[in-house]
Formats: sequence, C-alpha cells, structure tokens
Amino acid sequence: MTKLFDTESQEWKDAKEVSSHVDLAEMYLEVAQKGNLKHINQFFAQDVKPKWQKDFDARNIKRDIYNWVDEAHGTFFSHEIDKELDIPDKKYRSKLLKLLEKEGKIEKCKDRPGKWRKVDNNRQIMEWWGADGEEVGMHLPLGVHEQALIYKATMIAVAGKWNSGKSAYCLETATLNYGIYNDTIDYILCDEMGKNRFRRRLKSGGVNEDEFREHVEVFEYVGGYLPDLIRPNKLTIIDYITPPSDGQWKIGELLADINVKICDGVVVLAMQKPRGRDTAYGGDYSAHAPSIYISLDDGLARLVKIKEFDEEEVTNPNGKIMSFKLHGGFHFETLDQWHHKDDEDAVKEASYGRK
Repeated sequence: MTKLFDTESQEWKDAKEVSSHVDLAEMYLEVAQKGNLKHINQFFAQDVKPKWQKDFDARNIKRDIYNWVDEAHGTFFSHEIDKELDIPDKKYRSKLLKLLEKEGKIEKCKDRPGKWRKVDNNRQIMEWWGADGEEVGMHLPLGVHEQALIYKATMIAVAGKWNSGKSAYCLETATLNYGIYNDTIDYILCDEMGKNRFRRRLKSGGVNEDEFREHVEVFEYVGGYLPDLIRPNKLTIIDYITPPSDGQWKIGELLADINVKICDGVVVLAMQKPRGRDTAYGGDYSAHAPSIYISLDDGLARLVKIKEFDEEEVTNPNGKIMSFKLHGGFHFETLDQWHHKDDEDAVKEASYGRK
C-alpha cells in the first residue's frame, strides 16, 4: 500500500513543525495509510474540513505568510496577517512568525504586543566620490538659505505655534521656488485649511493663480502612510504634520521614514509646537531628521538647527534669531537681520541706521 503522505518527507516535517493540529494530521494519515476510502471520505465530510485543510497544507500557508512579510514595509501587526490571509488560528500564525524571527527576517517590537518590524538589511554603497558639491539653489523665506547650505536629499522643518506663520512659510517657499528641479512642486495639504481658505490665502497674497497651478500641484492628504506620498527627486512641501496619536515621540520615526524617501529632492515640512519652546510636539525627536530646523513664535524666528553652513560666509547660524511680521496673507517682512541674542543691541543700532 502506497502512503498518501510520506511521514518521513520534508513536507511532513515542515507541516508538523508549524501545524497546531498535529494530532489531527496524524489521524488523517492513519486513516489514509490503511486505505479505507470510506473513512477518508467521512473524515473530509466533517465540519473541521476548512480549518483542517488550512493547517494541513502548511507549506502553502508558510509560503503565503513569507510572501506577505516580504512585501511588508516597516512595522506591522500580527492581526493584519490574520485578517488578510484569513488565518483563524493564532497559535499557528505565531509559530510561523517565530520561524521568520529565527531566520532574521523580522523582529519583535517592544512598544506594543503583536507588533513586528521588517528587517531590511539591504545595503547600497554610497559613491560619495561622485558628489558634485552643488547646492540645490532654492530660496527660503527670511533669507534662511543665506545662512545654510541646502544640498540634495535635505529635510527642512518649520515648527510654529498656532497662527505663528508655519503655513505662510510653506506657501511662500512654494512661490519662491517656481521651476526648481525643472518640475512642479508637490504641496501636500494636511491641515484643516480646505480649498476655499487655501484659494483665499493665495488671492490675499497677490498670487497669479494660473502661474501657481503651472508650478505647484496641491494634494489634499486624506489618510494613509504619509511617507508613501513623497516623490524622491523634487521639492515636496507638507503643510503640516501632526504627531502620531499613539505617542508624540513617534514623530521622530515618521520624519525618519520621510527622510529615507528623499533621493535628490528636498522636503519642507511644518509642524505644530507648543508656546514657549523651540521644538514641535515630540520635542527633540522632531529635530533628529531635519538638516534645517526653524522655530516661529509671535513674530520671532529662531534657527534651531543648521547642519551645514559656509564658515567663510556666515558666523555659526545655530541659535540666531530674527524679528519679522506677516502681511498679504503669507509674505514675510524682516524687521532686522539674523543675529545671536548677545549681539541684539548692535543689531538694533544697525536696523535703526537703515531706517
């Protein structure tokens, strides 16, 4: 009598390793090996057939879960696999995930039960010797571009309390950089402004609507994973980002994921901040990824972080402040020059002399 399933085969060993119904599998093998077709038919007629078939075909389930994980990005939850692959047995799925963990393909996240991280060990050699050293050539409100070097693959963050000018900074950045990269600018609108207020703001700023439409594509963010919207080789402006609801500190992870998406492009993003401090909600976690970090608060701008600057052209700009006022919807007017607080008296004198 030929066995319908060889218990010494690798297939059966794989099935037994991951199946949570090994006793049920052995029951089937025992009936099948005796050649009693009547009992086999009765066995398959039982109500357990759908669940049995899923567990018994362990290699297919293993393949499906492996494929699912291969296509996953970043973090995911166990219940997402259960739902998408229709796997009701959590023990069964758990064993497979542990196998994937042993193989170094995923890691458990400690912050929440059932959360996993896809291990991405792909490495790409950086051909740093091929860098051209050229700046992107973009302009920023308040002349920030004169205080910093702006290369490709740069993230620029603007943190402001409500009504402090962060959306204005985003809009004026767009109008100052028509034609950059010889492409349109992506403007991702994440706040509550809406199209009527957005259009009104452009009108109050004296913007030519046809020219704006030619150079700027406005997208309304309606949910999903924000980094997926980043196109890597152009200027993207995000107005504005709020921290994840399950932890303000996770803003750092979100910005890091956006940063990974940038290739030759630049991302300018605004964030909400509380009154009385320079960093956005999420604190220092919000300042890790950006190379340039600007804080706006009641007519005062501060350069919180300038990673690259020309030492021959400017003194260290980190910590410099400047007074400004807004007019015409989103236009910034400088009231003095960038300076450190210790130099405030000299700056006042210089500003008075110009007047």
